[in-house]
Amino acid sequence: MSRGIRVPERALTRRAAVVGAGGALGALVLGRGRATAQAPAQAHAAQAGSPAAVLGGVVGGAWDVVDLSVTTAEDYPVSWPNQPQFEVDPLTWFRSRRGPTPPGETGSVRTDIAAVTAYQITEHTGTQIDFPPHFIPPPGVNIPGARGGPMGRMTGDKFPMTSFMGPAVVIDLRAVLAGHKAKGKSAIVQPAWIERWEARYGRIQPGEVPLLYSGYTDRYFKRFPEGKRMQDRMLWKVLVEKSEPGWCALAPEAVELMWDRGVKHLATDGPSFGSAEKGQEAHVAGLRHGMSWTECTIGLGRLPLRGAFFASAPYKVREQQAAIGRAFAFNAKGAAAVRDTPPLEL
Repeated sequence: MSRGIRVPERALTRRAAVVGAGGALGALVLGRGRATAQAPAQAHAAQAGSPAAVLGGVVGGAWDVVDLSVTTAEDYPVSWPNQPQFEVDPLTWFRSRRGPTPPGETGSVRTDIAAVTAYQITEHTGTQIDFPPHFIPPPGVNIPGARGGPMGRMTGDKFPMTSFMGPAVVIDLRAVLAGHKAKGKSAIVQPAWIERWEARYGRIQPGEVPLLYSGYTDRYFKRFPEGKRMQDRMLWKVLVEKSEPGWCALAPEAVELMWDRGVKHLATDGPSFGSAEKGQEAHVAGLRHGMSWTECTIGLGRLPLRGAFFASAPYKVREQQAAIGRAFAFNAKGAAAVRDTPPLEL
């Protein structure tokens, strides 16, 4: 792929908005750190406004760091059914022993002074981030549903880290998921629903990171019953059997609305940002603008409606189209959690 791809000016201004929002968060954390006896001494001694002063309260316990990532394991629904499944291959250990190479077979794990394990993993395993080339072809390559363009070369290693963080705003979709009964299909969230949400809770601001909280992963991210992958409710029964309803997904027009609001990154507790039946549409709607999102998060309802700060840290690979990663949020201790409120009816 060619180098020197320009990021649209619009995206750069949104990046500035995110950085500015991060500065506001820092001032708030610093203020809490000064008032909290648990904050470490070095935070008080650090220069005001420095990273050490701002984040010292996290180490000292003034803030919670909330892990929003699923745990990757062979017997959990972390891999798309039609892709290579996640596998663990122990290479060395402290004593010679038998090991799965791959699971279900026997192999020799040799003795060494260090334990070393190999993984078979795709970039769409567990909690992950999508980048534009996942669905956007490069210039000169057009496919049904997506035209090629510069964003087809905007791979993940070219994104600044500030693209994946910002003030969190939790959008409660639990009632939408509960009312959805169509097997093999997703519950589609239209722009009108988002606008009704904004009428109640305030307009989504540039640089905010909307977190689509339906409780889907909380409910269905479970170990395969008796090791049988085909009994998986989260992916298999929706995508392969089409015997159960799918997750919540934004309509393409709702993705465009997010872009118009100045959103650059989102997160969802569905296994995909796109719908179960037409996954391409929502992906193309946002990725063609240079947006990104974190998929397959868990526990979003532990955060308040607003007030937390979201971050996602992708594994960096040259020319990557997506990335496995770790999603988390900084949150004030004792903040009211969305999951402790009744599901939102709009």
